[in-house]
Amino acid sequence: MNKYVKAGLALLLMVFVCCSYASAGAVEELNVTYQLGGTYINAEAVASANDGGFFLGMANSSGAILLKTDEDGKEIWRAELPGDDARTVIALEDGGTLSATYTMIVNGTEAEGYTFDGSTWLIRTDSNGNILWQEEIVGIGVGDIAVSNEKIVFAGWFWESNTGFTQTYLLETGTPANDQIRLGNETASMIPLAMLLEDDGTLVLTGGTTSYLTEESAYAWIAKVKNGVVLSQSVVRTGSTDPLYGEGACGYAITQAQDGGYLIVGSNPPFGVTWASGLGWAAHVTSDLSNEWVNELPGCYVPYAVVQFSDGYLIAGMDGYDDPVWLTLSVGGAITELEKISQNGKRSMYNDIASLSDNSAALVGWVMMDSSAEGILITLTDTDASTGVPPTSEDTGTAGLWIAGAAVVILILAGAVYFLVIRKPEPEPVKKKAAKKGGKKN
Repeated sequence: MNKYVKAGLALLLMVFVCCSYASAGAVEELNVTYQLGGTYINAEAVASANDGGFFLGMANSSGAILLKTDEDGKEIWRAELPGDDARTVIALEDGGTLSATYTMIVNGTEAEGYTFDGSTWLIRTDSNGNILWQEEIVGIGVGDIAVSNEKIVFAGWFWESNTGFTQTYLLETGTPANDQIRLGNETASMIPLAMLLEDDGTLVLTGGTTSYLTEESAYAWIAKVKNGVVLSQSVVRTGSTDPLYGEGACGYAITQAQDGGYLIVGSNPPFGVTWASGLGWAAHVTSDLSNEWVNELPGCYVPYAVVQFSDGYLIAGMDGYDDPVWLTLSVGGAITELEKISQNGKRSMYNDIASLSDNSAALVGWVMMDSSAEGILITLTDTDASTGVPPTSEDTGTAGLWIAGAAVVILILAGAVYFLVIRKPEPEPVKKKAAKKGGKKN
């Protein structure tokens, strides 16, 4: 084979190996869509079941649905739930579930102003989807729920007064306990949208200052609550540098940070209108609720969920009006991967994430397939966590540096191939010995 052809093939092989190594990261293992009847279907919440399958909180034109699947995403059973939409699903130790669903009613017009109403339902099911009990919480919007010591911790708000609160309910019966805690004060409401329950019983909440569609949330906040007392609170983000998205901010999801403290993601408009406009951001907050950094997330209009993922974080949401998007983030705030599903102008999104292990997670949402929306479930696995950004990095350009480093390696290898193979000098020809002087003459 010609030496130049050999050299070219060797170079291509090296480029392939180097690029494969540099691009290692989250790989999609499962991708399932659902059509459950009605004019649309939306997968809004997900939890990992004890048997390796999934619980999906879904909604279609007829109301909320709880779906149980096997580990491949294939439907095992479904159950109709009260309410229009699913907010949260929790898998319980007995194989059953706890769900929070809600109905939101918007009255009035933009000219005369809007009023809001609706209810939240807490629903417990057994492992076969049979409803054991359901509790309607009238006039209340739901932010999040958690379970601790046979009690349900609920975070929500009063639609009438736009005031946030937390409340506990008994897991066995769903009846409320007498320990309601108000969030905010007379001049600044605190609307909780996400909650983290720590091992010692401390609630860590995040959200905004309004749930009204016609108002901007003044700021995103974080607060700690324990034993009926608000221990501390602080502001995470107050606005955007882009006037298109307004000056507000609202925390949408929270998880424990990899290196201590908390990781919060959010957008600028209040709850319920982030589909119209938004500027996604992520913030690292220390355990004493001090801001360590706040970074915007280009390519992610609205981040709805976040979990720890390998050495960093996995964030899911949407980009603009159109595309579901997930991205991975280093502990320093650098975007290391970003993936969209192009929908050609048809609006769709990811709504929730559930951790399956340290380096795998399940995402749910909805996508436009043909003429109607379908629910979607995907799972992601980080195939080589060692290729990720070092955990101590705080440089938002770290991902680019790693790519540049891979390019340098490729250039060095290419140079080696060039000089050792292509430009390898030909061996010198053997010189003929000169005839000895003297000798016989003819």
